[in-house]
Amino acid sequence: MYVCFLFKANQLKAVGHALTIPVIFGINESILFGTPLILNPIFFIPFIFASILNV
Repeated sequence: MYVCFLFKANQLKAVGHALTIPVIFGINESILFGTPLILNPIFFIPFIFASILNV
């Protein structure tokens, strides 16, 4: 949900703001396909640890 504040590019900030509502309801597929999350370790590592900690 707070990934939109980490991006520096305006295009990725717009994607992050658009994904705020779906993330609240647990729909995370749009994050995986809408942002370069898997290829970027700065975003990939917190994404994995946050889901583990939430469980």
